[in-house]
Amino acid sequence: MVSTGKHPQSCSNATGHVCKCGNCGGSQHGWEGWVTLAREPDQTRVAKRDSILKKLAKWCSPERKKTQNQPAREASMDLMRLDAAEWLARNAAGAAHTPPPPQRKGPERTAGDSPEGRRPDAETSDNAERIGAMNVSDFEAHAGSAAVMDIRTPPDVVDQVNVIAKAMTEDIWQEIVESLPGSPDEVRAIRLQLADHGWCDLLVGFVLVLEKFGKAVDTVPEKAKKLIVEAIRRSSKQEKRTQLTEVVVGMIVDKAWGAFKAVAIAQSPVLGVLANDELLRNLRMLAVFICPAPEKHEEVRNHAVDPLVKDACGYVSAEAKEWLGKQFDQWIERVEGQGERGGASEPGHTAEPQVARTSLK
Repeated sequence: MVSTGKHPQSCSNATGHVCKCGNCGGSQHGWEGWVTLAREPDQTRVAKRDSILKKLAKWCSPERKKTQNQPAREASMDLMRLDAAEWLARNAAGAAHTPPPPQRKGPERTAGDSPEGRRPDAETSDNAERIGAMNVSDFEAHAGSAAVMDIRTPPDVVDQVNVIAKAMTEDIWQEIVESLPGSPDEVRAIRLQLADHGWCDLLVGFVLVLEKFGKAVDTVPEKAKKLIVEAIRRSSKQEKRTQLTEVVVGMIVDKAWGAFKAVAIAQSPVLGVLANDELLRNLRMLAVFICPAPEKHEEVRNHAVDPLVKDACGYVSAEAKEWLGKQFDQWIERVEGQGERGGASEPGHTAEPQVARTSLK
């Protein structure tokens, strides 16, 4: 599908593990549906969890010779994404503080060690009854209000993801389309190839530079942008994206950088007060939400899924960790070490090559 018309909700709320939407070039794939799910009633998320678990039971039944398979991998990743949305729902301002799913005990953190676990102060609960997510105009109004009150209180965790997502994808998309080089057919090819994991690779690039420089990344903008371009161009998905040349990728990174700096790094916007760990959490969740198929994308698994799985803040439930361990050798050692699996492999459990996490030098 290639169009500049109204974006279809089937892509915004996508549940399939593929994106061929030339309309948005993958920039709006899936993430809106997962973020919106965090605002839905608990029953909606419970029903989705039940549906995913039924798929896992079907594709991992004892009758199947191969219990490690593509449909089960997709479902296990959806369960992990649902857990991330559930964490956002539990930690949103004004949320009913229902107990989280059972968690395995992780390494202890000292007080203040990680800001993700902080609950919103009472002053932030004025938007408790809001159903929709914060848009950029809401964001600016919130920032102005905070300045008048002489406080620096960021939006709640759901709005943080939504504001960053809109700024770095949807809001810059039309400008990107107008700047794409080449004939109509070449532009069409670029847009379709961007939908092939281009945006999750972009977000992984931002994760990598934040891991390396922290919020001081703003002091080395050209170096940071170059590293993001290299991360995209070196992606395991790049081989089939021949139209995503260094020039095209550089242009996209430049526009995304401007948007990220405006909402997340500068000191005047409310998100400017977020700690580096909070920015990383938002970018990793967004990468997981926007990725058409994390189970097929090494960089997203290594730099977004894996840190969320390992974090002691409880982004991912014990149940999802167990299923990930059954479907991906990347996490099997963690599951076995916690006594959730026996020493023997399950029938049909095939080895998967380990992929080291990328580091920027």
